[in-house]
Amino acid sequence: MKDKNLGISILNQLYGSMLTEKQFAMLKAYYDFDCSLAEIADEYGISRQAVRDNIKRAENSLVEFEKQFRLLATRQNVVQKLNQLKELLEEKNFLSDDVLQKIAEAEKALEGE
Repeated sequence: MKDKNLGISILNQLYGSMLTEKQFAMLKAYYDFDCSLAEIADEYGISRQAVRDNIKRAENSLVEFEKQFRLLATRQNVVQKLNQLKELLEEKNFLSDDVLQKIAEAEKALEGE
């Protein structure tokens, strides 16, 4: 369950702007801040079932966005290739402080920091 939670949270970061503001906020509250359905329902003045329905609809939308645009899959592939490059450079003793700094900058950019 934790892997799914992390996955939805990451997808919400990538595609959340394509959801309604309410869906984005509910997903963020539920997955990132661990709010209960009841807490979110109280915040919006709706039933827990309505919150659950909104969250499920938003989750389905995020999964569909990823199927269409593949941003997460592409990002993971780039991270994997970056790690392979770093290992190869380490093997060949081509890692200078400048190269390490550039790799660290690329990793930060991929993490969205």
